[in-house]
Amino acid sequence: MIVALLGLGIFAGSSGIAYAATADEVQATLDNAILVFAAALVFFMQAGFAFLGAGLIRSKNTVNYMTKSFLDFCIASLGFWAFGFALMFGGGAAAGFVGLDGFFLTGFDDSQLVTWFFQMVFAGTAATIIAGAMAERTNINAYFAYSFIVGALIYPIYGHWVWSDTGWLAELGMADYAGSGVVHMIGGMLALAGAKVVGPRIGFKEGIQFKGHNMPYVVIGTFILFFGWFGFNINSDSLGLNAVNTLLAGAAGATAAVYVIMLRTGKANLEMACNGALAGLVGITAPSAHVDPWAAVVIGIIAGVIMVYGVSFVRSVLKVDDPVGAITVHGICGAWGLLAVGIFASGHGDVKGLIAGNPAQILPQIYGILVAIGWGLGVGFVVFKGLDLTMGLRASREEELEGLDEPEHGAVAYPEMSAAPASAVGD
Repeated sequence: MIVALLGLGIFAGSSGIAYAATADEVQATLDNAILVFAAALVFFMQAGFAFLGAGLIRSKNTVNYMTKSFLDFCIASLGFWAFGFALMFGGGAAAGFVGLDGFFLTGFDDSQLVTWFFQMVFAGTAATIIAGAMAERTNINAYFAYSFIVGALIYPIYGHWVWSDTGWLAELGMADYAGSGVVHMIGGMLALAGAKVVGPRIGFKEGIQFKGHNMPYVVIGTFILFFGWFGFNINSDSLGLNAVNTLLAGAAGATAAVYVIMLRTGKANLEMACNGALAGLVGITAPSAHVDPWAAVVIGIIAGVIMVYGVSFVRSVLKVDDPVGAITVHGICGAWGLLAVGIFASGHGDVKGLIAGNPAQILPQIYGILVAIGWGLGVGFVVFKGLDLTMGLRASREEELEGLDEPEHGAVAYPEMSAAPASAVGD
C-alpha cells in the first residue's frame, strides 16, 4: 500500500516534466518505504508476544506479563537509541568489534534513521524473548534494567560482529540474513541465563506441571507473530522468495510438531502446534533469502521436531523452568537456522552452502553459533547475577504465590475471578 501510494505520488507530481530524481534515488525511496513498512510489521509482533506469553502462563500473572511485554520494548528502544545503534553500526577505531560513533542518534541522515527504526524493533524483539523464560517470578524493576542493557549493549555488539560491514564474523563469511542468530539465538541464550539465575517457579522441582490459562490468546499471538514475520524476513530484491519461504517454514514447523506430539501422546496439542510454527519461522529467519522453497519446508520440519524434543531437554536435562518454551524456540532453533544456511543455501543472495557445492560455508555458521552461545550465556550470567545481587532478580515468595498482578500492578486481568480462592501454585 505504501509503495503503491508513493509510486502514484511520483507519477502525479511529474505531469510530463522530466523527473528531478534519478532512478537510483527513486529506488532508494522505495527501499526505505518497504523497510519502514516491514519495521511496522515487526513492531506489531510485540502484541503477538504479549498474547502468546500471557496465554501460556497462569491467569494470576497476566497483567504482569503484558506489562513487561509492552515496557521491555519501550525501554530496550531507549537503550538502542542512546547507545545501541552507535555500537552496532557506528564507525571508529574499534570497528569490526564495536562501533564508536553516533551515540544518541547524532549525525545520521534520513536513510540511516530508517535503518535505525528497522533495527530498533529487532532489538525490542530480542528483549521480549527473555520475558517468557523468566515469567511468573521475576522482579519488575530488575526486568526493566536488563531490558535497557539488552537494547543498549548485548544485542548491538553481537549484531555489529554479524551485520556491520566491518564485523569480524561477517568478514569470516557468516551469513544470518534476518537474525536467527543476532535476534533469536542471543534472545534465547539470554533467556537461558536469566531462567537459570532466577531459578524455577515454586513447585517446579516437585514435578508440578504448570498449565497455561488461555489457549485463544496463544492462537491469536501466534497468528500475529506469523503475520509480523513477513516483515522480519523482508528484502526488496527478493520479496517473493522471502515471503514464500517464511510461510512454508512456519507451516511445516507447525505440522511436524503436531504430528510428533500426536505420535507420542495421541493428542493434537495446540500449544505444540503454535510453538512448532514459531520454531519453523525462527529456523528460516537466517536462510530465508538464500534457500529454495523446498529447503524452507525441510528447515521448518526439522525445526518443529527440534522444538518438541528441545522443550523436554530443557526441562528434564537442563532442569530449567521455561514457561513458554522460549529457550528452545528461539535459542536452539535459532542455532538450527544458522546451520541451515551452511547446508541449504543455493546461491540466492550470493550465498552457497553444502548442497550448492560449498561445504566451507558450514564453518563460519558454526563460528556464529558458538560465539552467540558464549556471548549470550556469558554476558547474560554476569548481568543477571549482578542484578540479583544489587536489585534482587526474583519476586518474593508471597508475591509469587499470590500472583504478581495485584502486588506489582494493583490490577488483575479477570476481576470477576479475583474473589475466588486460589491454590498456592496452580492458578
